[in-house]
Amino acid sequence: MSHTPPSGKQKERRLSQVKPLPYLLIAPAMALFTLFTFYPFIKAIVLSFALTDKAGNFTQWVGFDNWIRVLTKSSFWDVVVITLKMAAINLVFTFCIAMVFALLATKKVRFSKFYQTMYALPMAIASSPAAAIFLFIYRQKNGLLNNLLGTNIAWTNESPQALWSVCAMTIWMHIGVSFIFLLVGFRNVSEDLLESAFLDGAGPLRRIKDIILPLASPQIFFVLFLNIGSSFKSFAQIRLLTQGGPANSTKNLIYYIYENAITNGRFETACVQALVLFGLIFLITRIQFAMEKKVVHYQ
Repeated sequence: MSHTPPSGKQKERRLSQVKPLPYLLIAPAMALFTLFTFYPFIKAIVLSFALTDKAGNFTQWVGFDNWIRVLTKSSFWDVVVITLKMAAINLVFTFCIAMVFALLATKKVRFSKFYQTMYALPMAIASSPAAAIFLFIYRQKNGLLNNLLGTNIAWTNESPQALWSVCAMTIWMHIGVSFIFLLVGFRNVSEDLLESAFLDGAGPLRRIKDIILPLASPQIFFVLFLNIGSSFKSFAQIRLLTQGGPANSTKNLIYYIYENAITNGRFETACVQALVLFGLIFLITRIQFAMEKKVVHYQ
């Protein structure tokens, strides 16, 4: 069948049907995105090819000198390795613990709302009070963890304990959000389907592996996507617990960017490092989206 292109009158009629209200409604959000996301991102790209003063203002062009200086430093790649290691630990443990909690809470029973609230409670606590709690737990003298284990370890001042201490706080803070989304996905699985599998002889692990996880794959995909960004952007817990120590063993890219920009006044260096971090997160999320069609099953 041949397709007749629209006439001039039809085009005018379509344009006249376009209403300005939707664009007015999204205008405030777009203005905020432009001011706090798009503009800083473009400015970071520009400043990565320039020198700046201590206030972050442009002084002169230097081309790729900043990139060469940053990328040829072994200390920078040490920080990248620590960043990837911390992100992997946070991502894996946050997802696994949240999934166990969600599976335990899938079936509605008496007092289930109480422990569901307890599982999700960490998401309501800000970084500063959470850090104060964990500093009390990690304290070398009379700390809760040392008292329980009968040890005398400086958890935030010794390596590798410091890295795991920071990761433990990060995991604890992110479990709540992951738990809520996974719980919604698991509870959307049909009870009739699970009961049929049970009658056919499928055990609990088989039902989880072959029914619950595949049917909840959209929620699992979203939780993994959500945790990738948050796993790379751990800052407050590092700043409050270890300040990047001991011997830079807990210094990730976010903290390194903060240190160069705010402490040292090297905004051009921080911009290069920020763009490298953006590239890492972008690459990992693109790999995740490339796998979406193979592992995610939409009903």
